[in-house]
Parts: sequence; structure tokens; C-alpha cells
Amino acid sequence: MEQIKEIRKSKNGYRIIFLVSLVFALLFECLVFIRSQVQKIESVLRDDFRIVLVKLPEVSKESVMEKVAALQGVSNVVFVSSQETLEKIKQEDKELYYSLSAVGRNPIPDIIEVQLQDTALGDLENFATEALKIRGIDDVKYKILESYAIIHFSFYSKFLSVVISLALLIAIIIFFTGIAHAGFSNFFTSLRNSFKWFSAGLLGAGCAVSFVYMVIYPVKYLSPVWVWPSYWWHILVGLVCGLLGWVFYQWKKN
Repeated sequence: MEQIKEIRKSKNGYRIIFLVSLVFALLFECLVFIRSQVQKIESVLRDDFRIVLVKLPEVSKESVMEKVAALQGVSNVVFVSSQETLEKIKQEDKELYYSLSAVGRNPIPDIIEVQLQDTALGDLENFATEALKIRGIDDVKYKILESYAIIHFSFYSKFLSVVISLALLIAIIIFFTGIAHAGFSNFFTSLRNSFKWFSAGLLGAGCAVSFVYMVIYPVKYLSPVWVWPSYWWHILVGLVCGLLGWVFYQWKKN
């Protein structure tokens, strides 16, 4: 009779660690997936974002570029001649190129493309004001909403990284607390039962990964901006959940 009760308790323990691992891994996988998407979108926005300074032809490019590079927050400046821009239009949009060619002269001005540090992206209006004070700069063009989006996505990416790190830290604390509670020598006893609990945790994590993948994968066909997290994240969450099962068994046994 006592043996039957012990078997029932053991089965209940498997169910509990399976459910705990399922919930933990489900939340962890969602966080990792959202973080990967946020980083991908931030990368796309950064590649697309441009700050363009329109240069007047009567001023030498060297003097203008030197003054632009000296502005606060500037990380890189690139001069693009009107001829380069026209050649790019010729390759990408033939109709627009023929329309511009009909004018008889190149109507496109020389420009300077500027890259700013993240700290300066939030104050683009001040940057534009300072840039227009430079002799030889006729206009400053940029997408203000795109700059706001980059700032926000950068913050979300760092925030999610902190949350994921805290989740892993908590799991590490639980693991070492279990060792301290059971004692290092006792922690690796009853290997057969410990492995069963480890397997229950691993199975819960595997089910969570599969569920998240099945739910999220169709999004791939709705948007070209889609990325699946590295498989190392899935291996990591599986090991963490398995170790949690091992720890809970040792706590129960001791």
C-alpha cells in the first residue's frame, strides 16, 4: 500500500514539474522570440534610416564635411555626389532617370549622408538647427518618426535582454539553492529517479518550444521581416527546465 502511494506521489511530481517547465519555457520562448523580432526590425530601420544634408555647389565639400563631422553626436559622414545619385537612379528606376535626363542637366544636388550616435537620435531637431548654421548646407532631410521607432525598438531590445537574463539568473539561484539544501554529495544520489524528473522538465520545455513554433510560424508568410531565434536558446531552456526537475526531486527527497 505504501509503495502504491509512493508511486502515485512520484507520478504527481512528474506532472507538476512538467507543468512548471511548460509554463516557464513557454514564457521564456515568447520573450526570446519577441526579442529576436525586435532586433531584426531595429536592424531594418537602421539600414533604411538616413539623415541627408543638401550641399550648396559653391562651397567646397571638404570644409563642409569637416564642420558636419564636428557636430555633436555625429559618428560618420559620407559625401554622395549628384552624379553618383543619378547613376543609382539609373539602375533602380529607369523611368525616373529618363525624366531627369530630359531636363538637360543634372538637377540632383550633392548630398552628405550622416550617421548619428543613439544618444543624438532623440534630439534630431537640435541637430538639424545646428547643421543649417553651417555655411554650405541648404537643407536637412530625415524621417523623424523612423528615428523615434529606432529609439523605442532599441530600448525594447535591451529591456527584453534584461528580463531574459533575470529569468536565467533566478533558475541558476534555484539550482545552487537546491545543492545547498540537499548537500553536494546527496544532490547526485538516486540518479534514476533524478533523471526521470529531469526528463519530465525537458519534455515540458520541448512541448513549449513546439507550441510556440506552431503558433508563430504562420507569421512568416504575412511579413518578410521574420526571424526565428537561434536553436541554442531552445537547447538552453531545455537544459534549464531539466535541471529544475532534478532540483525539485532532490528537495522533495531530502
